[in-house]
Amino acid sequence: MIAKIKNKLPICVLSIWVFAVACQVPKNTLIQASEIPLEFEQSQIPSQPSAALLNWDMFFEDENLKKLVRIGLDKNQDNLKALQSINLARAQLSMAKGGLLPTVSGIAGASTRKFGEYTMDGIGNADSNLSPTVPEDKKIPDPYRDFFIGADFQWEIDVWGKLRNRKLAAAKRYLASEEMANNIKTWLIAEIAMGYYQLIGLDEELRILNDNIRLQELAVNLSKDLKFSGKETQLAVDQFEALMLNSKALAVEKKREIRTIELYLSTLLGTFVDEIQRLKMEEAFQDPELLELGLPSDLLIYRPDIRMAEQNLLATSADINAARAAFFPSFNLMGMAGFNAFDFSRLFLTPGSTVYQIGAGLMAPVFHRNQIRAEFEGAKASQKIALLDYEQTVLKSYLEILQWVNDFKMYDEQLQLKIYEVEVQKRSVDNSNTLFSVGYANYLEVLNAQSRALQAEIELVEIKTNQLQSQVKLYRALGGGWIEKGEG
Repeated sequence: MIAKIKNKLPICVLSIWVFAVACQVPKNTLIQASEIPLEFEQSQIPSQPSAALLNWDMFFEDENLKKLVRIGLDKNQDNLKALQSINLARAQLSMAKGGLLPTVSGIAGASTRKFGEYTMDGIGNADSNLSPTVPEDKKIPDPYRDFFIGADFQWEIDVWGKLRNRKLAAAKRYLASEEMANNIKTWLIAEIAMGYYQLIGLDEELRILNDNIRLQELAVNLSKDLKFSGKETQLAVDQFEALMLNSKALAVEKKREIRTIELYLSTLLGTFVDEIQRLKMEEAFQDPELLELGLPSDLLIYRPDIRMAEQNLLATSADINAARAAFFPSFNLMGMAGFNAFDFSRLFLTPGSTVYQIGAGLMAPVFHRNQIRAEFEGAKASQKIALLDYEQTVLKSYLEILQWVNDFKMYDEQLQLKIYEVEVQKRSVDNSNTLFSVGYANYLEVLNAQSRALQAEIELVEIKTNQLQSQVKLYRALGGGWIEKGEG
């Protein structure tokens, strides 16, 4: 008896050592994200709800723009692909949930086998049939037939939380896919609005050019009359005509830019739109006011890209916990039940054809620990990347708000100065034309006045366009208004 125990002792020690080595698990070092300032620069605690709570159809009031946005949300391919990504993440979540449940499979089969007479099975079957204790209906047929129908199951008991953490990671990635879809919608709406306002600005610039071309044509005719009367030279006529031709070329360039933006909008809309209805600049532009921004911490709630980065970070944390659990032994239950017989007529009707099996197993990693450790280290690296993505997204969001506030204020100051400059330049054009017609100003003074007035008007339109687009940038920076009521 003692000798038997001694013989089995090395095997027991080896088994204990194997499980001890298999259960050595590396630690998971927790990492913390950096913080952002409590308030925006030169801001106060908001007295009104943040503009980030406004959905796009409330943020933008232009019905023509809203119509384009609805088309884009319905047909844009990037948006539709994002929605399919949600379905993909939902399917992966369902698969992860299924991992917690036992796997049950139905089995049905039939086979025929002829055993050789000089084999163990062949001799054993023949000898069994010669036994007087074997009744006629239980003698083994030759060739041997085998019929089976039943079910088997495999079930890994989630003792260490490996499967639960895989499910948690899939759930977080599903939520991240929803936020990614909201982020793409925000980008799409902002791009459509930016293009729409750019079209309005180009329309206004083209109108200004056409008005100036008509005035320049009058100047050309006037210079020709003055040349005919001997008061001016051909040089003056050529200079006025050259300015007019330059303005006509600029008008053609604006038409090209308008068509380019229209085609780009069709790309964003996901369908070809032959004519894009839009307001005039004087209708679209109203002196905007700085909207309520809220607090920097609101960005963590309202911006879908931050929410997406947060969910991905949580998913990587669950990945690490699942990878750590892989170092522990896994517990498995297995079983089978059904009917088995070599005579099909006795497969169901005879109780003796009932078969079943149930068992349990314990499996611990030994020789593939390096592979598991590599997966664990990979999960840790992915978590660090996700953390850096989260920090980068938060910082970028905060700086975008600051940039928008700065742009808004600078555009507002520029606008007031440029409006006054346009008035002065228009007045100088009228005065130079009057003086030129009576011989008190030369053609260079008239040309300079017209060129500067045209340039000032174009710059004024560009400032208005930029300020309209700054409102769009604010919409995008605040998150797009996808937060549901009560979430904040």
